[in-house]
Amino acid sequence: MAKNKLKSKKSKNTHKSSPKGEFQKQKKEPKDDKTVDMPKSRLKERGDFFVDLGAAVIYGMDEICDEIGDIGKAGAEDIINVAAGLVFIYDKLADLIGWIVGKTFIQIVRKVHDGRMKMQRYRAEILKTGLAFLVAATGITALFASITDYEYAYHGRTLGIVSEQQDVIEILDMVGEELTKEYGSNVSIDAKTDITFKPVISYGKEIDDADTVLKRFTYMGDIQAQAYAIYANGELLAIVESQKVAQDLLDQILQDYLKDDDRTEYEYVGFAEEIKIQPYNTTLANVTSKASAYKKIKNGGQEERSYEVEAGDTLSGICEKLDVSLEELKDMNPGLDEDVTLHLGDKFVITEEVPLLTVETVEVATYAETVKYETKHKKSDSYYEGEEIVTREGKNGKARVTARLTKHNGKTVEKDVLETKIIQEPVDKIVVEGTKKVPPKKGTGSFIRPVNVPVYSGYGWRWGRMHYGIDLSTSVGTPIYAADGGTVTLAGTYYGYGLTVIIDHGGGYTTLYGHCSALYVSAGQQVYQGQHIAAVGNTGNSTGPHCHFEIKKNGVNVNPSDYV
Repeated sequence: MAKNKLKSKKSKNTHKSSPKGEFQKQKKEPKDDKTVDMPKSRLKERGDFFVDLGAAVIYGMDEICDEIGDIGKAGAEDIINVAAGLVFIYDKLADLIGWIVGKTFIQIVRKVHDGRMKMQRYRAEILKTGLAFLVAATGITALFASITDYEYAYHGRTLGIVSEQQDVIEILDMVGEELTKEYGSNVSIDAKTDITFKPVISYGKEIDDADTVLKRFTYMGDIQAQAYAIYANGELLAIVESQKVAQDLLDQILQDYLKDDDRTEYEYVGFAEEIKIQPYNTTLANVTSKASAYKKIKNGGQEERSYEVEAGDTLSGICEKLDVSLEELKDMNPGLDEDVTLHLGDKFVITEEVPLLTVETVEVATYAETVKYETKHKKSDSYYEGEEIVTREGKNGKARVTARLTKHNGKTVEKDVLETKIIQEPVDKIVVEGTKKVPPKKGTGSFIRPVNVPVYSGYGWRWGRMHYGIDLSTSVGTPIYAADGGTVTLAGTYYGYGLTVIIDHGGGYTTLYGHCSALYVSAGQQVYQGQHIAAVGNTGNSTGPHCHFEIKKNGVNVNPSDYV
């Protein structure tokens, strides 16, 4: 159809315009005389060429325009046809979708109608089933609610289980009051920051009541509390419940070293250390009672000192002096043996408990003080050289002293005497030193009585057994003199005689001096007649202080009364 239209249009244009006819008409017009001077035949040929070329171009352009027009019309018709096809398809698809939706809606409505009819028919059964389900669900919910409780904890430490969280929260103020009352510290528990709750199945578990909750908190030591600490020179000594308790404790320690005495006037009472009482956040377990803190401060320190063995010391005597047991002395001195032989100058290490604080007092006191006697020496030819005889014992006097005393824990560390008044004069001790020439230190064959007192019990049978000497009864400490010169063969303990001296005088004679309280000679020493060798005592098997004196001749006892 489009092809036919193009053909008809072409014929129409040809008829209407003919380039060739127009070219022919132009040729008939008269030519300008000024045209290029060339042969007419060539000019004509060129003119005809350009005319034909222009006609051909015009013709070609017309053909192209006609073709483009025809193609545009045909394309427009095709686009319209395609669009019409799409509209047709859309209409069909819309009809299909509408049919599907309508049918589905009708089916839903029909099912709803059928359901309603069934509901009407089975209404009683459905109501009964629903009611049973509701009752069962309610019962299960109630069961879980009845066995579900709350586990409560303080800073992560589980304490117990309660039915309701409020059971714990409501009692916290009472807990704080009870703990504050018991410990004296300011205790408060914040339910938001200190307490946590966790739901738990409590079947078969103990549920705490209010009293149990209170007890659990009361006996818990890690509850935070505000206490007060006592510091000495920056070092923590004790933590107590309140500032008042800390101050009362320090006052009590000070009071321990004060004397209730009208003769003492205190110029200063205090501690040698710098003392501070400061608030201290801690747990109740770290808060000590006033009694415990007092004991720690009074006896919590350790100090070592040494003890030097003195004349006459024994292990038991040293323990008594130092107020320690033998086992404690051994612990402080490893290697110490019970059978050890003590020597003058030996030292023992003693560990003593000392206070952690130093109470310093400065007092002006008036007190009685001993005035020691002096010892005066005199010469006498009534005694041998080297002998010292006390003719008068010394006696201490007394004085009333007023002094300023500085004491640390009751011990005087500094004394400034302000006034001294003698109230009893001391008596000097008088010692007579012998100047007489010492006789030969060997036996003379004659004997003197070792103690110049009457014989108390003689030689012979006594109480069913033989008494081989004589007893010279007198007070303990009375000097015993050698009956004759000679060599000491024994100076020590001798069977039932206690401390004993035996002297060999030569010529077969020996003498024995028993029950002594002290010995002044040693074995191997040579002595002269009348030398002070021992002191009267009551050692060994003795019924009273006396000197038991024996003489032997050639190893056989003889009656001493026959010789002295």
